[in-house]
Amino acid sequence: MTDQFKAKSIHPSGMKLARNGSRFSIAAILLSIFVIAGCDSSGSVGEGLGPDDSEIQKSVVEPDTFEGITSNTFSGRLQHSAMGSFEDPLYGNLNAVTLLKPSISRAQIDTIRPGDTMTLMLSFSSNIYGDELAISEFEIFEAGQVWRGNELRYNSEISVDFSSKVGEFQVTDEDSLEVELNSAWVEKLRSFYNEPAEIRDSLYVNNFPGLAIVPSSGNQNIRFIRHSREDEDSPLVTRFLVYPAEEEFDNGDDDDDEEDPVGNRLDLRDWGSSVTRTDEPVSTDGLAIHNIDRVLKIDFDLPTEELRNRNITNATLVLTLRKDIEELFPEINRPQLRSIRGHSFKVEPSDLPAELFTTPSRFGASIDEDENTFSINLTQYVLNKVFGERGEGPIYISLEAVNGIFYSAQFYDENAIESRRPRIVITSFE
Repeated sequence: MTDQFKAKSIHPSGMKLARNGSRFSIAAILLSIFVIAGCDSSGSVGEGLGPDDSEIQKSVVEPDTFEGITSNTFSGRLQHSAMGSFEDPLYGNLNAVTLLKPSISRAQIDTIRPGDTMTLMLSFSSNIYGDELAISEFEIFEAGQVWRGNELRYNSEISVDFSSKVGEFQVTDEDSLEVELNSAWVEKLRSFYNEPAEIRDSLYVNNFPGLAIVPSSGNQNIRFIRHSREDEDSPLVTRFLVYPAEEEFDNGDDDDDEEDPVGNRLDLRDWGSSVTRTDEPVSTDGLAIHNIDRVLKIDFDLPTEELRNRNITNATLVLTLRKDIEELFPEINRPQLRSIRGHSFKVEPSDLPAELFTTPSRFGASIDEDENTFSINLTQYVLNKVFGERGEGPIYISLEAVNGIFYSAQFYDENAIESRRPRIVITSFE
């Protein structure tokens, strides 16, 4: 039997009041027994009859709050940094500038000498957002201001000094690319690198703006460079290479078949992305959220008085993806969404993105690709909300992880047909 209610309407047909004992304790104990018993049954837990032949009931609760909340999370010192631009007809115009600073640790290179040259070795993720076959062009400039990776946020731009060009390159389907950097910038870095140890670090941090990799106009995709290795077989991470001046390789034998010089590795001191999203269209049939700048806020005004008369064995939040709208643009490649996370706060934090970034998620679910749904177990959450003294706050749903890759999705809202609306399905018995 299924009841459906929204806000405080409920249709508890065939149910009796239970007046003795602690309903919260009984519900918790019966939930454990019921799940164990379900392991030996060919049917699903929650189907058929409960203890003492009690009738199983399923009730559907629709949310009172279902809205997108702006949540510009951190964009620096992540596993990836974004570069490129793309006009997404569903999710707006994205522009991403990568920011990089080389290390000045002498543990890797003791000194940068006059005449030494430098390159930037870019290591790309296989994820591409946009037209994966397009050729992308980029220019490298000095950043227009000093920045710190752990302070960077999405939709907060860092300026670029377009008068100081350092390099340029094109990308197609490469997994790595080496880019030469101009000598004027190398000389500027050298002046900081070779300062006395007692002042070098503070001078560098407070005065050296680093590099900005800027997409040229007309770019049709966004690439993601790697800052961490997934395993030992994966490509090396993005890094700088310093090549000693040519005369250091002259051995005096006039041999034209000498091997190419090997660059000395110089890792990154800091990194991140300056990313903006503009002109995002408003959907009339769903709600779009993004892992970089918007989360889904859900709250339920449960009819607690009625639910206290039930033994709740399971509560599942069901969210349905709008895959049909993305399928209208099959030429657009987007990183594939596989999981969602959930947090809950009784009082919304003053810095919600920071709390979501630093606090372990309480809930989680992987996609059911056959149904295009996410099913999140909220049993304990509902028990706390119904029987607990402290109650529960809203739930905040975010996509995947904050790892520098862009993930977006649209979920059906309360205007969808009944089978696709967001809902909690509560299973109980008398």
